[in-house]
Amino acid sequence: MKEITKKFKNNIHYDLSKIGNIKKLLFFDIETTGLSPKNSNLYLIGCINVDNDNIIFKQWFCESLSDETDVLQAFFEYATEFDTIINFNGDGFDLPYIRECAKQYYIFNPLTDYKSLDIYKEIRYLKKPLGLERMNQKSLEEFLGLYREDKYDGGTLIKFYYDYTNSRDEKILHLLLLHNEEDLLGMLKVVEMLSFVDFFNSDFILSDIEKNTDYLTLCYTCSEYLDYNLSIENDIFLDASGNKLTLTIPILKSELKFFFENYKDYYYLTIEDYAVHKSIGEFVDKSVKKKATRQTAYIKQVAEYIPCFNTESVSEIFKKEYKSKEKYINLAKLNFSDNVFFKEYAIEMLKQFKLLKQ
Repeated sequence: MKEITKKFKNNIHYDLSKIGNIKKLLFFDIETTGLSPKNSNLYLIGCINVDNDNIIFKQWFCESLSDETDVLQAFFEYATEFDTIINFNGDGFDLPYIRECAKQYYIFNPLTDYKSLDIYKEIRYLKKPLGLERMNQKSLEEFLGLYREDKYDGGTLIKFYYDYTNSRDEKILHLLLLHNEEDLLGMLKVVEMLSFVDFFNSDFILSDIEKNTDYLTLCYTCSEYLDYNLSIENDIFLDASGNKLTLTIPILKSELKFFFENYKDYYYLTIEDYAVHKSIGEFVDKSVKKKATRQTAYIKQVAEYIPCFNTESVSEIFKKEYKSKEKYINLAKLNFSDNVFFKEYAIEMLKQFKLLKQ
């Protein structure tokens, strides 16, 4: 068994204290010769923990397949100082694999009772809204501006490992160790993706409003910080950076209809093309009125509108037709000092962008 220890300067930008006690957090990744421990082997375990201004990087490498139990025991002994495992898709692969290995060799596995933070599981819902083609770790690293020296994937390196056990070629060993090292160092970068989750789940306070003939711009101050400049366009424009969220919303200038829920209490006036309450309609000639239906119990307004998605917090919702999915608010009737409404409005907008986990 070969054990490698390195020390790097701590340049993690994400506040790990949001996850737990920083000194109890352990980043973790394994390399194997296959997908199942029943017919493959574990040949490398790497981990990183934070020690004040430094990160401690460790690897345990099987010089031969017979070293597997030694590697497991050495890692488990080191891991006893921690209580939280941070990984990327580790809940789906690394942790079940290492758990099965421990069972096969009757080795006590302290990780069983540890909290696991699988970064992939926390952020995978962001794939579409962030315009990501893939959600593997390397793609996320590149999205965040990190590019690797390592050019190989884990599957390709399986042959390299077998070649190494026969040749002891130091160049091959370097490639094997480098891949795992960059997986772990990349994980320190990818953990920053959690800031997107934190940011879009933060408190939003409306801080400024701008309006011109075509757009209403809502500027929010947030309780979390996003170290990234994000711009998304989907009819509505969203910009996020630092502790600011900006929504630029197109204004619809049109005639829309407000539909009365209690339609049975209304008459539809066929000439005027709107509904009136029966208390008024009873004085209208029968030839120009009829009982209102859900589709005809409306009044019309020409105004400026913005889209609305949460109808529970709005007293008057306007639509083009009764069955129209798009809903609007009359801009003139908005109370811009209503912080509760505009906080809810921001949340509904984020849901439309799929930036909040449903």
